[in-house]
Amino acid sequence: MLINCYRKFSFFILLYFFLSQYALASEFVSVKAEKAVLYEGPSEATKKELIITEGYPLLVIVRLKEWLKVKDHEGKINWIREADISLERTVITLRSEVPIYNEASSNSNRLADVEDMVVLKLTSSLVTDGWADVKSELNDINGFVSANDIWGI
Repeated sequence: MLINCYRKFSFFILLYFFLSQYALASEFVSVKAEKAVLYEGPSEATKKELIITEGYPLLVIVRLKEWLKVKDHEGKINWIREADISLERTVITLRSEVPIYNEASSNSNRLADVEDMVVLKLTSSLVTDGWADVKSELNDINGFVSANDIWGI
């Protein structure tokens, strides 16, 4: 009887741990429309705040029917239509001359330098030892960038 109690208790502890980890995970999306409007509220009748372009990553705060409350890299919070986003993961560079390396090390071959606010496709959502695996669609380059130089992970 006591063993069954421990098993049930252990099961609920594990279930709580896995659910809390899922709840703490950040959900990022990217803009799939060529140009998308960010609104003040979850309606096209509200004030248009900003137009953003394809690929721009956004952090999802809340989902409300066909609207998402999102945060950008500057911390601004707005609403976007769900039809304008994609689940494909992207990141943007936060400074000029962000190096893309062949391997996850600054001692490896430097493949390119990327300018400020350039969208890169995230090829893996895992960050390993502070490095993100990315692809530059503009130059068709696959490599690694420091997680400190990008936003969207």
